[in-house]
Formats: sequence, structure tokens, C-alpha cells
Amino acid sequence: MDRISYTSNFNNEREVLNQYNFSPKLSIVDCTLRDGEQQAGVVFTKEDKVRIAKKLDEIGVPEIEAGMPAVSNDDRDATREMVQAGLKAHITALARPSKEDIDMLAECGVWCATISIPIGDLQRKYKLGWDDETYIRNLLEISEYAKKKGLYVNVSPYDTTRVDPAFLERVLIEIVKAGTADRVRLVDTVGSAAPLAIKYLVRKMKSILGSIPLEIHCHDDFGMATASTIAGAEAGADYLSTTMNGLGERSGNAPTEEVAVALKFLYGIDLGIKLEKLTEASRFIEEVSNVRLQQHKAVVGRHAFSHESGMVAAGVLKNSFVAEAYVPEAVGQKRELLIGKKSGAQVIAKKLEERGITAAREEVKELLLEVKEFAISHKRALEEEEFFSLANKVISKK
Repeated sequence: MDRISYTSNFNNEREVLNQYNFSPKLSIVDCTLRDGEQQAGVVFTKEDKVRIAKKLDEIGVPEIEAGMPAVSNDDRDATREMVQAGLKAHITALARPSKEDIDMLAECGVWCATISIPIGDLQRKYKLGWDDETYIRNLLEISEYAKKKGLYVNVSPYDTTRVDPAFLERVLIEIVKAGTADRVRLVDTVGSAAPLAIKYLVRKMKSILGSIPLEIHCHDDFGMATASTIAGAEAGADYLSTTMNGLGERSGNAPTEEVAVALKFLYGIDLGIKLEKLTEASRFIEEVSNVRLQQHKAVVGRHAFSHESGMVAAGVLKNSFVAEAYVPEAVGQKRELLIGKKSGAQVIAKKLEERGITAAREEVKELLLEVKEFAISHKRALEEEEFFSLANKVISKK
């Protein structure tokens, strides 16, 4: 099989590898349908949600957070339909710390209840108004209630990175004593913890939780959600909470596609995601969410594998790894050599050759000048037919 990636040898230095403590059960939890829809202006209909769930299942996502059934009748109906759709993925849903929400999740038939209960100092003061004892009592009571309902219980004390450390430790100890949580979610709600802080916190929480798995959910307010999620994985987090295209509140979440591809090609860890289907899934969700991706978005952006600079493109023509860490086909993309201001003669000649057009060296030079003038005056690269229209004028007049 041909090589599909060419990454840094330094990734494999013993001093680097010794810092990793990856969980043997490392897995993705995709939250596009819940946190993704919480992005301002995004609305998914019931039909949208079911279609997205099927697409996520198709690419191999093992766990899908369906949303929050308490939000609307549509959300409840969508959750029920997902559960009944025969998907391979586990279907989970979010609940507030209330018995009514838990009853709703049980009635919908979801596998897991993620109990969202803020622990951050500001969150507790301004949202809940609970003292320490009230917080712990309510958390444990609702966890026990969900467990008795037959649900897998994922306790999500969100804004985990902005809580008094002593109180967090106390809460975790009480969770372990109660024995009613199947998982605990570490949530960097406003992306306020640096990757090394995330790594520290994962290790700290796991040392207290023992055999209880830990999930990590990072936001992208500083553009570090992917890095923080990977840092959490390096430290032993068992579940990585992500969203397709990085959808989510404010600046979004760690993108599912970035996390899966980084782990595969930089760390050699296969999460079971069908990487070759990522771009198709991304474009589908882009259309349904009506949130347009930046052209150079990592992995799935339309220009993620586009080259224009003459020296770069000339190298790519000889060996794609000159300017790429992995081949675009690995994630369902295609390489594109753009013709524009920064193009060189080799790419011009290659483009002509692809159309079976023979041109002398002087004709290629003249065409290159025409291309640069066009690109500068229009402030963009040329479309395919624009290029060949110029080529016909230059070459036909000889």
C-alpha cells in the first residue's frame, strides 16, 4: 500500500512517547446535535437531527449526544426516532439536575443520561445559588435517581476548569463513594485552561476517580480546543467530546475531524472513525447548519489541500509530502493546484499538459505573465476556464 502520511520523526522520540498515557478504551463522543446546535443562530429540525445522527453513525462515531429532550417536543421526538433507528452508535442525551428531565430521557429510551450540573464558582453563584452541601446532595440524588431508571450515568460538572480545586476534589470523592456515576465529564466551558493545565487536571481527576472513566469536553475560545482535547487524551482521558466542523457555543468545540485525524496520523491511534468519509459528512453538516467553514479549515476545508505558490506547487508535483503531512484522499479530499499570482512556470506547463495542449517555453512564460496580471486585477486565483481562455489567446496567436 502506498504511504498515506509523512509526519515528524520527533513524534517518536522516547522522551516524547514517555509522556503519554493513552487510555486503551479511548473513544469519541460526538456532541454536534447538542452543543453544535447551541451555537448562536443554528437550528436543527427533527428531520435534520435524525439525518445528522445517521451520517455520524455512518462514519463510525460510537456515541452520539442527541441533544436535550427538555428543550422542545421536536427534540424529544428526534431523540426517540434516533433511538429507534437501529444505529450502531449509543444514543445519549443531556439532562438538567431534575427528576422530570431524567424521566424524559428514560421515556425516550436513550442509553445514557449526561447530567449537566455547573460546578464552576461563578456558575454556582449566579446560576444555582447553592451552597456546597446543597450542590453535593442534589448531584448525588439525581445521579442515583437516573441510575435507578436504568440509565448509564455521565455526571457533567461543567465549568470544571474554573472551580475551587478543594471543592472539586470533595465532589469527586463523594461521587466515588456514592457509586452511582458510570462516567464523569471534565468541561472546559469557556476554553480557559491551557493544554498543560488540562493534562494536569485529567491526571488529578483520574487519580481520585479510580476506575470511573473520564470524558473531556473543550471549547475553542482561544483556538486551542483540539490541542486541549489531545492533551487530555495524552493524560489518560477515556472519552473525547467533540463536534463536527467544531460547531458549538461562541467559538465552538474541538472538531471531531481534527481530533480523529490528529490521533491517527500523529499518534497512531485509530478511533474507528472512517476518515475517508469525513469531508462528505462535514459538507453535509455545513449545509444543514448553514454555518460556512473557512476555506483553509484543517482537514475538511475546501482549500486544505490547495497549492498556489510556484515553489511549493513544483515540489508537490514531484512528491506531495513536500507540502502535505497526509494525502487528501485519506479524509475524502482532493488536491488542487490553483493558478494565480503566485504560480510558477512548472504548474502552468502541467495544467496545459493535462488538457493535451503543447506550448513552447516562451509561450508558457507569456501565459504566466497574463495569469499574474489577471490574478492581481481580480484579487483572486483563476477559475479553470478563465485560465484556459487565456491559454488559447496566448498560444493560438503564435
